[in-house]
Amino acid sequence: MIKNPYRYSPWLTVVLRISLVLLLFSVSRVFFYIQNRDIFGPLSATEWFWVLVGGLRFDVVAVLYINLLYILFTLLPPGRHAGATRVFDVLFVVTNAIGLLLNCIDSAYYAFNLKRIAWGSLGELKGFNNATELLSSFLVRYWYVWAAWLLFIGALVLIVRYVRSTRQKYNAHTYVDVFLLTFILCMFGFRGNLRYSTRPLGLNDAGKYVRSPQNVALVFSTPFSIFRTIGEARLEKYSYFSDEKELEALYNPVQQSEGEGPFRKMNVVVLVLESFSEEASSVSNTNTTTNRFMPFVDSLRKKSFYTEYSFANGKKSIEALPSIWGSIPSYTQPYVLSEYSSNKIYSLPLILRDKGYHTSFFHGAPNGSMGFQSFANLMGIDHYYGKDEFGDNSQFDGIWGIWDQPFLAYYSKTLKTFPQPFFSTIFTVSSHDPFKVPKEVENKYPSGPHPIFKAFSYTDDGLRKFFESIKHEPWFQNTIFVISADHTSPKCDLPEFRNSVGVFRIPVFFYVPGMDLAGKSDRVFQQTDIMPTVLQIMQYDQPYVSFGKNLLSPKTKDFAVNKYENYQYIYGDFLLKLDAGNKGVGLYRYKTDKLLEKNLLETEPDTAQLLERNFKAYIQQFQNRMIDDRFTVK
Repeated sequence: MIKNPYRYSPWLTVVLRISLVLLLFSVSRVFFYIQNRDIFGPLSATEWFWVLVGGLRFDVVAVLYINLLYILFTLLPPGRHAGATRVFDVLFVVTNAIGLLLNCIDSAYYAFNLKRIAWGSLGELKGFNNATELLSSFLVRYWYVWAAWLLFIGALVLIVRYVRSTRQKYNAHTYVDVFLLTFILCMFGFRGNLRYSTRPLGLNDAGKYVRSPQNVALVFSTPFSIFRTIGEARLEKYSYFSDEKELEALYNPVQQSEGEGPFRKMNVVVLVLESFSEEASSVSNTNTTTNRFMPFVDSLRKKSFYTEYSFANGKKSIEALPSIWGSIPSYTQPYVLSEYSSNKIYSLPLILRDKGYHTSFFHGAPNGSMGFQSFANLMGIDHYYGKDEFGDNSQFDGIWGIWDQPFLAYYSKTLKTFPQPFFSTIFTVSSHDPFKVPKEVENKYPSGPHPIFKAFSYTDDGLRKFFESIKHEPWFQNTIFVISADHTSPKCDLPEFRNSVGVFRIPVFFYVPGMDLAGKSDRVFQQTDIMPTVLQIMQYDQPYVSFGKNLLSPKTKDFAVNKYENYQYIYGDFLLKLDAGNKGVGLYRYKTDKLLEKNLLETEPDTAQLLERNFKAYIQQFQNRMIDDRFTVK
C-alpha cells in the first residue's frame, strides 16, 4: 500500500476535502447535462462558464449542509484522536456519497419531471406499492447512473486516503475557532451570501446565471433543491389586485354553463393515456418518422371536438387527475400530496354522483399506487378497480401494472354491467418507462426512434378494440368520451417537442357520437378545461369553481397554464414565460416560432403586459382560494 506523504492541519484538511467535493459536484452537473442535453440544448462556452460559476455558489450551500457534522466533529478537540478520525472519514464518504447519488438519480429522472427533485417529491415514493419492482427495473435500465455513482464513491475514498490531517494537541482556542467557523457557515455558506444575509439563496436566484429559464436546473444541485424546499408546502397569498371587482373582471373561477334546457343525463367516460404526446400524432405533426404510432386515436380525434394545440397542465401522472376531474392546475407540488388535498372540491365525478351517477375508476397498477385510490374517494369515485380486481397476474407487466390491452378488455366487459347514467375513468399504464409490450406482439407494431413509440401503437390498438367492443351498446350514443394524455413522454425526437411548449402538447378531445359536436377548433385546450366543457355539453345549470374554461363558450379567454420550472401562460397565439416572481421574461409566437427562438418581450410590450396581468389575476384567484379552502360555491 502506498503511504500518504501529505498531512495538513485540520483546518486545511477540511478546506481541501470540501473543495474536492465541490469539484465532484461540478462533474456531476456535467453528467446531468449530458444525460439531458436534448432538453437543455447546446450551451456556448460563455453559458457553460456562468452555469459552473453559479453552480459553485449553490453547491457551497449544499455541500456545507451535507458536511456540517463532519466539519464540526473534525475540528472539535475529540475529533483529533486517531479512532475518531476514522469514524469521521466514514461519515465524510457516506454523506457526500448520498448527495452525489441524488444528483446521479436526477440525471435520469429529470426527463420525466422537468425539474430537480424537491423535498415534496420524496413524498411521492410513499404512493408506489410496487417500489421493489420499480427499483429493480431502474437498476438495470439505468446502469450508467449507478456506474457514475460508483466512480464518485471511488473519488471520495481517494480524497479520504490522500488528504489527511496531522494530530495536533488540544488548544484552548479551538472552541473559539469552531464558534467562528459556525458563524461564518451560517452567515455565508448556508444562506449563500453575506451582503444579503436576511434572505437565503433560493432556487429562483439560479436565473441570474442562465439566458433561458428552462436551464436553471443546471445551476443548482438536487441536494440544494431538497434542502431549500423542506417545509415549503404552505403557500403565501398574492395581492396583485386589491379590488375584488377588478380581479373578477380579469378572471373569475366561478362558472356556470350557458344556455337553457334540462340537464342531459349522459354517461361520461374519460380515458387517460399514459405519456401520449402530440409528437406521435399525425393530427398536427407532419414528420412521418414520429407521427404514425397512434392511428386509431388520430382517426377518433378527427371525428371529435378537437384542436391541434392542447396541453397538459403538469408533467406527472399524479398531477393529471386533479386537473381532469377537479379542474385544478399544477403548482409548487402535486395537489394530491399537498396539505390542501383535503380541501372541499366539487369535482366532476362528485357533481355527477350527486345527480345519481354510478362512479368508477380503473387503474391496472397495484391497488393504491400513487395515492390514486384515496384521491379518487375524495373526488366522488365510489368504485375502484385495480390489479387486484383484475385478478390475473399472468397479465402483469412486472413493473407498472396489467398490460393495457387485457385491462381495456376488462374495462369494456365491466363497463357494460354498470347502471346508467355512469361516470367512469380509466388510466392506462403500458406506455410508461421502460415502454415494454408483451413479447408475443413485439413484432406486430412498428418501431420508432424510441421504444415508447411501439408502446403507443400497442395501447392505441387496445383502444381500437375497446371502442369496437362497445359501439353497439345501447348507451354508446348517449355517452361523452373524453380522451386525454396525462402528460407527454420524456422521449422526444423532434426539437419542437423538447421546448417548454412541446413538452406539454398532448391530445385532449371530446368524442360525442350522439351529438353534432365534431370539428376542429382553433382554441387552446388544456386538461382543466375538461370539467367545464363536459358540464356545458350536459347543460348543468348550477355554478361551480373551475380553473379551466368552457371550450364551447366564445366568451371565455383562450388560455392554458403549466409550469416549466416557473409558470408559463399560453394565450391564443402567444406564450409568456414568467420568472419565480411571476414577472414576464419571454414572449413568443409559439405556433409559428416552433423552437421559441425570437423573444418579443421588447418589441411587443403591450401584449406582454396584458398576458402578465391576466396570469396574475388567475394565479391570485387560484392560490388564495387554495389557502382559504374556497374551491366550492357557497
